Amino acid sequence: MTNPQPPASGLGPAAAWSLRVRRVGGFIQLAFAAFWLARGALSVGGVAGAVLTGIALVSVVAVLAYGIRATAGTGHRPTGPEAERIERSITVATVVEIVASLLLPVIVIAAGHSDWVLPSIAITIGPLLLWLDRELDIPRYRPVGWALTVGPFILVASMSGPALVAVTGLGAGTLLLGTAAAGFRDLAGLRPTRTPMTGRSAHTSPDRSDGTRPAASSAAVTRSFGASRGSRRTGAGA
Repeated sequence: MTNPQPPASGLGPAAAWSLRVRRVGGFIQLAFAAFWLARGALSVGGVAGAVLTGIALVSVVAVLAYGIRATAGTGHRPTGPEAERIERSITVATVVEIVASLLLPVIVIAAGHSDWVLPSIAITIGPLLLWLDRELDIPRYRPVGWALTVGPFILVASMSGPALVAVTGLGAGTLLLGTAAAGFRDLAGLRPTRTPMTGRSAHTSPDRSDGTRPAASSAAVTRSFGASRGSRRTGAGA
């Protein structure tokens, strides 16, 4: 069953998908962060590795609990022709990334560089984040995308063995964990709440979460989204 974007939201298809990607994509990023942090911590070994593993586990669980609570009722799946076109493009881009993340590790292992597996996966995630920023205007994805695209090449050129695995896993895991948490925080201000007087559901504004203002968040998100894309086009034209 689909969970369409409520008509009253006032969001355009791209803006609505931007919110949905921050929620659904955030949980996916969190899952990858858990794996990468654990993999990097285990590569450290010893007491330090055990401590890092424990810290990673607690951090992931904390962000997961926060994400479930803070994003409840947000990130609905938008409907309509343009929304469906965006959904298809996101699906294709995601499938391409998954295929690449499966093929590149096989290639580097066959080449005798098993310690390049994590860097090769990071390289596939970076371009996906950059593409999502371009299509859905999520500026936070841009520096993370570039870091995951360029960083692995620098790491492979400067280190090898367990050190490469540890730094790549811990670094990429931390980036994805922070990105997921920040996306959940974006949605926290848009979560429907119950007003104390009427008991009706309302959307709080992004900078207020006390439920005392009327539902103006959708218009704010739309204006912000349009202004951001407009400034990007102006900068490109210059």
